[in-house]
Amino acid sequence: MEKGRLLSLAAAVFLLASLAFPYWTAKMNAPTYPEQDLVLHMYAFTYQGDIEEWNLVGRLVGVRVPPPIPDAFFLLFPASVVVLVLLALVVAATRRLNILAAVLPWALMAVVLGWGQYSLYLFGHNLDPERPLRYFDTFTPPIVGVLTLGKIKTYHYPDVGTLLFGIGTGLLVVNAWLQMGAPLPRGWPRKRNKDLLEGRYASSG
Repeated sequence: MEKGRLLSLAAAVFLLASLAFPYWTAKMNAPTYPEQDLVLHMYAFTYQGDIEEWNLVGRLVGVRVPPPIPDAFFLLFPASVVVLVLLALVVAATRRLNILAAVLPWALMAVVLGWGQYSLYLFGHNLDPERPLRYFDTFTPPIVGVLTLGKIKTYHYPDVGTLLFGIGTGLLVVNAWLQMGAPLPRGWPRKRNKDLLEGRYASSG
């Protein structure tokens, strides 16, 4: 099978498989749960994890889990990934739209990261005024990194879904690069130079 077609098909598989795994995960270490870390997984279409326990701790600092992300996101994002899968299949079948297929995943991820960080900003800046631990000021959790609030520490990082999405995107980029830098037909430069030289000598004679 042609290398470019194989790359595009593999990219489609990785992009589609990413929907089955969490894209982002947060873990919390809190004194009220000393024997375990509370986990929150964000999939393309829902949240899963110790949401009830997160909210028990969150009430202390005046927040509610999950962050304020519109329900429409959990429809639009997986639909966008499916569109990218279909686009990768089109590239494999037609060898066209290579550049578009390589650029769109980056644009989608940039929008998701920007909106995700904004949502986390709202999450930490709309604290319940009646929260028990009022000495905690507003805060902005990083989309990737560590947040410490007193003895409560949370870790935020991309998960398997993002890794698979990134691999699929990388394969599409490699495919587009190969297509842009595809070698000329064998013997073409040598034949062209030979014709030019013969033409020059003929005109000078």
